[in-house]
Amino acid sequence: MRPDELDSAVSVWREANVARGAPHGSERTARVRAKLSASDALAFVALRPGIVGMALAEPGRFDDGAGEPDPSLLHISMVFVHPTAQRSGVGLPLVLHVLAVAGRHAYQRAAVWTADDNTPARGLYERAGMTLTARSAPFRAGIKLQYGCLLDSEPAPLGDQINLLDGPRT
Repeated sequence: MRPDELDSAVSVWREANVARGAPHGSERTARVRAKLSASDALAFVALRPGIVGMALAEPGRFDDGAGEPDPSLLHISMVFVHPTAQRSGVGLPLVLHVLAVAGRHAYQRAAVWTADDNTPARGLYERAGMTLTARSAPFRAGIKLQYGCLLDSEPAPLGDQINLLDGPRT
């Protein structure tokens, strides 16, 4: 994601949350903006041709995120697709691109948490080759489950955007 794409990525996040009945206020929006701009963040956008998806991956940490950084783990903390583009083939290439780039950044494995009743997200992660780990935790009124996978390593690409019409943009 380029700096000039930050506002559009935040907009995708916001619109997807509104559509699922989980709008957030200015404080949470500021936190998301800061996370997407962090120096250790791997932030991505999906283009069709405008920005229709966004993802954020961050260095993982031991002790379920409370401990020291785990240099082998990439934590996928956000994957959102604009409501008008959901179920149109945006999510899978976006997640696969995140996993490919993560492997090229020397991460050995990736993990993501999602609500147990979030069937679309669970299907997405499974189609991307991720499997359930033995980890679960209380989450809002339900349970969240962890998906994970091992990563391949290759040289890092030049860009962090994926154009769903023409392939990765550099």
